[in-house]
This record gives sequence, C-alpha cells and structure tokens, in this order.
Amino acid sequence: MTIAIRKKPVKLLWLEALKRRLFDEDPDFDYYNEQFRRFDAGFAGERRVDREWLELICPYTFLVLHNLILINSAQHSYQLDTLFICGHFMLVVEIKNINGRLDFDETTHQCIRTKSDGTVEGFPNALTQTQRHMQFLKVICQNYSLPIEGAVVISNPSAIIASHPNTIPIFHVSGLQKHLHSLFQKYTQTILSEEQLTQIAQQLLSRHQPSKIPASIDSSRFRQGVLCPKCQYKSQMHYARGIWKCSYCYYASEEIFAEALQDYRYLVRPTITNKQLREFFNIQSSDAANRLLKKFHFPYTGSYKNRIYQLPENLVDYMKPFFRSS
Repeated sequence: MTIAIRKKPVKLLWLEALKRRLFDEDPDFDYYNEQFRRFDAGFAGERRVDREWLELICPYTFLVLHNLILINSAQHSYQLDTLFICGHFMLVVEIKNINGRLDFDETTHQCIRTKSDGTVEGFPNALTQTQRHMQFLKVICQNYSLPIEGAVVISNPSAIIASHPNTIPIFHVSGLQKHLHSLFQKYTQTILSEEQLTQIAQQLLSRHQPSKIPASIDSSRFRQGVLCPKCQYKSQMHYARGIWKCSYCYYASEEIFAEALQDYRYLVRPTITNKQLREFFNIQSSDAANRLLKKFHFPYTGSYKNRIYQLPENLVDYMKPFFRSS
C-alpha cells in the first residue's frame, strides 16, 4: 500500500499566519477568524478520516492520494479530498466535518444543517460535488476501464445523517472500512496490474495543480516582526546574539524565528533580501541580518549586495536542523 501524507492546505497556513498577526480592530478580523475556524475544522476532519486508511487491512495493493486538485479544459477545478485507487476500482471520498442534523435535498442539491439550537444553515451538497468529481475522473481515466465509485464521509461523530438520496453512499467515518470491503465484494475482478496502478497514479499526480498563496493584504493591517507566543502574539520580540527575546514577558527562543519567517512567506512574499529582513523583523545591524540569512543556506540569486533569498515551502521543517537545540 502507498498512503500519501496529507499536508496542511496553503490557504490554512495563510490563515494561520494572518490569525497570529491581524490587528484586532481590522474590519475583516471576524471574517478571517471564521475562515480559519472552518478551514481548520475541515483539515481536522480529514486527518480523522486518514487514520482509517492506516488501519485498513487489505490483501491488495492500493494507493491513497489526498487533496488532489485537477483542472479541466475550461480551467474549472476539481478538488478531491481523498482518492483511493486499487486494481479493482477507484473510490472518490468527500469528507465533511459538520455537526447537527444533516438533510441532503436531491431536488435543490443542497445540504441543510439544523443545529441543536434550531439554527438552520445551507451548505453545498457534498453528494453533488462527489458526482461531479466522479464524472471528471471517468473522462480522464477512460483508457483504464476502472469502475469509479464515490462516497461522502462525515467525520464529526455528533452529526446526525437524516434524509438523503441513495445516489451516493453517505456514512460516518466509522463505516469507511466496511464500505470498502463491500466494494471489494462487488468488484472481484482485478482490472489493473500493479504497473498500471502506478501509471494511473502518476498520470493523476502529473495533472495536480498545487494551491496558490492567496492574494497578499496590505502589511499595515498586521503586526510585523517576530511575535511572542506567550503573549498571544501581541508583543514583538527583539533579536540579540542569535536569540529572540520578548521585552514584556522575557520569553526567549531561537526557533520562533522559523514560524515568523514562514508568516512572512505567506503574507508578504516568498523571497527576502537583507533590507527586507531588517525592516520587517526590526534588526538594526546589516551584518547580523546577513549572518542570519546565511545560517539557513537559503537558495539565492544575485550578487552580495543585491542578493535575493528564496524561502522554501515547509519553512519551519526546513529550518529546524539549523537551530542549535536540534
């Protein structure tokens, strides 16, 4: 089996950075906090379902891909939460982390959520989304004649699945393994060899379009510098002799710079110069800034004075080995 590791979505990383830094009085403060709450809950729900794949006992070779984003000829996107591929069939899994009573209306193609306090809300219908993804996969994978199934998995254990059509199976995460076993009983014939299984996975991954960082917002709307986590990211830390120290609570850390620089990458730009480092992080010395940039062996372009450093993805993990405590 091959199970891809689900990475935190770019939009969620961007919202995390913004949540730490956006001024409380910003007119969009509540909006972005709600966006963060929803994306974070969605990711937590997906991770909850991911544990089921690790516990799956299956005698056949299979692949599991996460957050696959495919684009059609009209530049419309299809974002698949999880795709299970084996030699017998393919399963599109749409994951929803929603609580309350859930009614899926086949006529209006809408999901209606009724909360415990009686509040009624409408959501896009996950069943319709799944059918759309299945149809597109049938087009791009038609050369393989592999049956394509779909399912909606509710990851929130407190959700009550009420009325729904029988077009697409919908069930709680606890029913995923049982559903997979039923599909293996339905599709007993092996259609793809292991080599073909690898080919179809590579074909899909080659079409994957990674998410882009959302459009930047004006830097005057958020706090700059390395912010102190002990002060709820309200106080700025100062740099001296390789250590960042909060002048308010005196918390000190070397590693906190990685989180702050990652915030810079998502909120400002994916490159940085000596001058930009000094201005954003309030470093007085050009030499100190230069030593700090060189320490992490960032790839760069340009001559010494005009050097532009490229900030890699997964910046926190990239920088971790360079800290003295690692």
